[in-house]
Amino acid sequence: MRMRFRALSFACVLAALAPLTLAAQEIQVKDLDTDEIIETVGPGGTITLSEGDHVRLIMTVQAKGRTYYPQTEYWEGQKNGGAVRITRASVENANATVEAVSPGRSETIGYRILEDVRARTEGSVTIRVESEAASGPAPSPGGYGDWAREITNTLYQAILMRDMDAEGGRGYSDRIRRGGYSTVVQVAQEMARSEESRVRIYERQINNRQRLEALYENLLGLDADDVDDEDWTADLRRLNDGRIADVVSDMVRSSRFREYQDL
Repeated sequence: MRMRFRALSFACVLAALAPLTLAAQEIQVKDLDTDEIIETVGPGGTITLSEGDHVRLIMTVQAKGRTYYPQTEYWEGQKNGGAVRITRASVENANATVEAVSPGRSETIGYRILEDVRARTEGSVTIRVESEAASGPAPSPGGYGDWAREITNTLYQAILMRDMDAEGGRGYSDRIRRGGYSTVVQVAQEMARSEESRVRIYERQINNRQRLEALYENLLGLDADDVDDEDWTADLRRLNDGRIADVVSDMVRSSRFREYQDL
């Protein structure tokens, strides 16, 4: 009875959507070693994992400004087979736990949403499994792990204005080790949206002018005097408006960032 009530309630919420409007649908990928969402992928998308990774696929639907987790079943595909295996699944919680077992191969994971979500109810994602040595960008001369930790610490210094802590920093650097530059961008945005970035950093009596100086210096290698006055004023205005994530995103996506960080 409880499951029926949940399904009916979810359908009622989505019924308020316009008839021709499809709700946004994504699968979250949670790393079970760090308990963090490392990626989101839409229907038909591809996820790259390293051999031995354990992740949880979580179906989400965005509707009326909220995130819902509709009942969903998953199954392993047959075309390639053997690259991953589903070790556990929960229809009620919209998730499946997947282990990457065979490097150099790909496999399709199919899914079916069992509730009326005003979106595609069936689809699939492809999971590509690489050996750990083959995943991510090429190592720097100092070693790949060193590079991942260095760029993670750079993000901490730029966005949170402190050195990374061992516990949180390890989770971020492990993700960057697997995902390369695209994950650097994701981590930077997550860090900028964190409570520490939005609230706690100001409890340390840090102001937005100091933050902007730290962002330019650590991410782009520029002093305040090197920045165009209009760019500086525009970025400072965005910080004052609470749009730190927008400023960080623009910087880490720039060619200047990639060149300065040797990415």
